Amino acid sequence: MSTRTLLRGAMVADGIGGAIRRADVLTDGSAIASVDIVEPVPPGCEVIDLAPGSVICPGFIDAHAHAEGPLLARGRVDGALAQGVTTLVVGQDGSSWIGASAQTARYLNEYFAPVNGALAPARRLGVAEYGRAVAGRLAQNVAVLASQGTIRHNVAGMAQRPLDRPERAAARAEVEKALADGAVGLSSGLDYLPSRFGDVGEMAELARPLAAAGRPYVSHLRSYGPDVRAGLDELVAVGRAAATAVHASHLWGPPAEIASSFRAADAAGVAISYDMYSYRRSSTILAMLLLPSKIQAGGPARTLGALTGARQRAALLADEKFSDEFLRLIVLGCLPAHLAHHAGQVITEAAARASRPAGQWVLDLLVDAELYVGAHLDRPCLTDDTLAWLAGNERQSTTWRPGARWDTSGSSATCRRTRRRSTACAAVAGSHQAWPRTSASSARTGQPATPPMTRQSRSRPGCLSCW
Repeated sequence: MSTRTLLRGAMVADGIGGAIRRADVLTDGSAIASVDIVEPVPPGCEVIDLAPGSVICPGFIDAHAHAEGPLLARGRVDGALAQGVTTLVVGQDGSSWIGASAQTARYLNEYFAPVNGALAPARRLGVAEYGRAVAGRLAQNVAVLASQGTIRHNVAGMAQRPLDRPERAAARAEVEKALADGAVGLSSGLDYLPSRFGDVGEMAELARPLAAAGRPYVSHLRSYGPDVRAGLDELVAVGRAAATAVHASHLWGPPAEIASSFRAADAAGVAISYDMYSYRRSSTILAMLLLPSKIQAGGPARTLGALTGARQRAALLADEKFSDEFLRLIVLGCLPAHLAHHAGQVITEAAARASRPAGQWVLDLLVDAELYVGAHLDRPCLTDDTLAWLAGNERQSTTWRPGARWDTSGSSATCRRTRRRSTACAAVAGSHQAWPRTSASSARTGQPATPPMTRQSRSRPGCLSCW
């Protein structure tokens, strides 16, 4: 079987320049031999003629994916794969059921399922067990972050306080076990519960094992937008105390504030990077957008009880988050089957169709759906100029550390823009270990290597190829 393959007849987006160009891509084993018009065809070379309009590009990495469910069920995320995403980093926002005890999995199935999907049946599923469950079935590469909120719930449930010394020791042991089983870092989600109950000292204690492993602490910040500086300062404080690199998930806010925090991180000797949405809408659970954390702190059952009480409803409806001005910014996402007809509707428009005040209507929706409501928040203050600054900053990357291992078993041939972020060519985010896909083309791929990391995906002679 030939080790040389020529992809011919497409445009190439090589990640080096800003424009695409007509070129052929010649690979030799796992390396790109040429990006040029190749004539004549080298002897013994397999030729793949691509359809007009095709674009060849490096494999994309989605640095922030909530894909545990579809990967476990089907071994792939079809929408991401169709857009050239060959590596998915899951275990995000400190709230994954990977690493959960059975009790924690039941909690997350009630609290976070609109984002991550439910684990059915709810059971203990560690990093190693998840890896074995998807082994041999993956169409994409997968890297898993250990989840701080999940681990916290395992050892202390919904305790509304910092972990005590024995609990910290138990939680740190779970982090160490997850890293030994292949986790590529540790995530937190400081807008979510119980992750939000942790403080800097607790986060740093759990993050300390990352330094020796060369893996990052990844955080959904406690605050974004106008208050992003406080969120980033907390992230940097954890990185400094734990002596580890840090990464901000889906970062957004005023560029001047973000740049100031980056300078502070540099002064503190903390390596910092981030990923971002390339558009204005964010995605989360509706309860997080609308309900104060104190209402949710007792768990989903108590939250639902509070939402049916007259006094609590009146207090919520007086809050600005239940005003038409705010609710018209929210588009409904994932919903139970009997309410699925509301998916894609703006809350105020859905309420108007029912001839009801939007605040009352959405409270009843949360109760009827038993909190199983995903939502997408429009952020008008996230201007095109801000998006361009975030996309162009050198720290916008999934290459969290120099020397991270490259996975050469991805799949890349796409004519669509990636859903979120285009990043380093098949470089598994900061990882020592990930689960590669299996496919008929795997014989053409080489073994992982450790070249110097670059900020963006690049296709050029000498680079590892990603198919």
